[in-house]
Amino acid sequence: MRVLLLSDINGEQWAQDLSILDETEKYGWLWLDVTDPTQCEVEQLGQRFGLHPLTVEDIVDDATSQDKMERIGGYALVMYRTTTDMTAETAFSIVVGSGWILSFHTSAAQMHVGRVLDRLQEHSNELLGSSFVVYALIDEITDWLTMTMTQIEHDVVQIDNAVMTQVPEEHTGMLQHMGLLRRRIVGIQRLQLGKPDVVRRVARVLGSNDELGHHFRDVCDHLAALGSLCTQCEVVLSRAHSNFMAQMSLKMNQTTHGLGMFSNRWLVLLGLMLPLQLVAMAFGQNVYVPWMYSDQPLRFDTIAPWLGIMGCILLAFAVGLGFAWYRNYLSR
Repeated sequence: MRVLLLSDINGEQWAQDLSILDETEKYGWLWLDVTDPTQCEVEQLGQRFGLHPLTVEDIVDDATSQDKMERIGGYALVMYRTTTDMTAETAFSIVVGSGWILSFHTSAAQMHVGRVLDRLQEHSNELLGSSFVVYALIDEITDWLTMTMTQIEHDVVQIDNAVMTQVPEEHTGMLQHMGLLRRRIVGIQRLQLGKPDVVRRVARVLGSNDELGHHFRDVCDHLAALGSLCTQCEVVLSRAHSNFMAQMSLKMNQTTHGLGMFSNRWLVLLGLMLPLQLVAMAFGQNVYVPWMYSDQPLRFDTIAPWLGIMGCILLAFAVGLGFAWYRNYLSR
């Protein structure tokens, strides 16, 4: 557990437990940020700030939390989900009361608090309050989602270009990469769905001046742009996936055709080897073979059986070769 206490009197303070609340002086407003709280610690803060038991349950039960904004008694609960490593989701719970704000999150979302502190330091000369802190947290999470989606868009464009320019042999792991990007896009879309309504409700409740209301409207514009970017990336990725599968199908057809031609040629060669076997058998017959006896002249009546065998072999060879050429001609 790590606790941040920011107030207009004591400034920024860090601690490892909730005892810091007992050590502070009287403050005008405060922001208490708790990292990785336990259920007991959330219940302890709930009793101190008068939180409803259902609010405590929503804060503790991170797995079933959804983006929402509820007004309960004298405070408002804002659940604004974010992403940690492109795929994992985590809830960022904000409770806004009169002059105080509580925020709860896991250590994976601690980066948002650091950036909000930097933003508050940039506006240190201005009159800040709990409403501005809520806006800064929501805007920081929205900017983080937009930056994450921009990185995904860059990867999608690279895949689209690679599918159109590279040969299929260079597409190693392309299908797995497409599946991972599509999973990330769906995750961002799921995170973005309920956020515009939440921001509008927060603006109606906390937008006490025109300047802050303008800031919340700007967040809504960023969320609308984020949704459009998700849809655009999904369209481009779907097109790249279709082109990739078409190239793979064409490559498979070419490979199958090449294997078929290769096997046909070898079958023809094997078929033409049969006459050679017959030649070997012919020379093993009990017939006179030319030049068997060098001291005897060649006569037609003595070599007629051999000529008949060789003629049949050549005729079979010619018929087989002609039939193979005819079949190949018809297949074109």
